[in-house]
Amino acid sequence: MSEVVEKKPFEAQKAWRESNPQKVWAQRALRSALKMGMLHPEPCCVCGVEPAEAHHPDYDRPMDVVWLCRKHHKAEHARLKCEVA
Repeated sequence: MSEVVEKKPFEAQKAWRESNPQKVWAQRALRSALKMGMLHPEPCCVCGVEPAEAHHPDYDRPMDVVWLCRKHHKAEHARLKCEVA
């Protein structure tokens, strides 16, 4: 008889949420504001592409976001990662 191995597909996400409560709070606050119509998505501030993603330069200010397309959002995080290193 083969042994069944239980998989936990969201372990990495759960661990990230637990270790980054401020980021989770900012993302949830922004999502709520978008749903309530308090904020509206904008095109990428670099190239104008839609849809764009919200980038938080400061997680203490969840409604203060920079709208970036996926390409520029990834580039911004890569830039920030290099600054920290």
